[in-house]
Amino acid sequence: MRLNLLLVPLVTASCSVGSASQSVSVAPPESCLTGQIFSVGTDFAPATILRLDGGEEAHITGDRENRIRVLGGTVVTVCGELTTDARNVSTIEAQSFELRAVDGMTAYLGTLQEVDGGWQLNPERSGAPVPLSGVPEQLGEAEGSLVWVAGNWEDETFSVKSFGLMERS
Repeated sequence: MRLNLLLVPLVTASCSVGSASQSVSVAPPESCLTGQIFSVGTDFAPATILRLDGGEEAHITGDRENRIRVLGGTVVTVCGELTTDARNVSTIEAQSFELRAVDGMTAYLGTLQEVDGGWQLNPERSGAPVPLSGVPEQLGEAEGSLVWVAGNWEDETFSVKSFGLMERS
């Protein structure tokens, strides 16, 4: 009996070397990936997945994950630290992201602002304001809020065909 108790620490030590959950960095400090967003899991254990064109997937983590999860079904570029664990599961800790497309249409994310009787979207990331046309009354009521707009460029303005409210101001 005494011999068995002496072996327990030895067995425990030999089983604890290395872990499948350890992450090993495989990319530069900041990488950017573009793909479609999927919300998976349950209310108690939600997860956000970025599916790339080739079918590869990366789990999204970090402070921006919740905001990205709301954009399920859209095409987004996510930038951050990319790691792969021992089971070959990729994870990107989102430090920034940019909305690219909604339902196949070009899309932008930013704060809606009325300027000189017209509308513009001030991008969440750096960049010039996007002049908007075809802003429906319902979208106009969200002035000052974080919204996404999808549509196409016509002449010098972006024609809004679809929109969504991310955060009300």
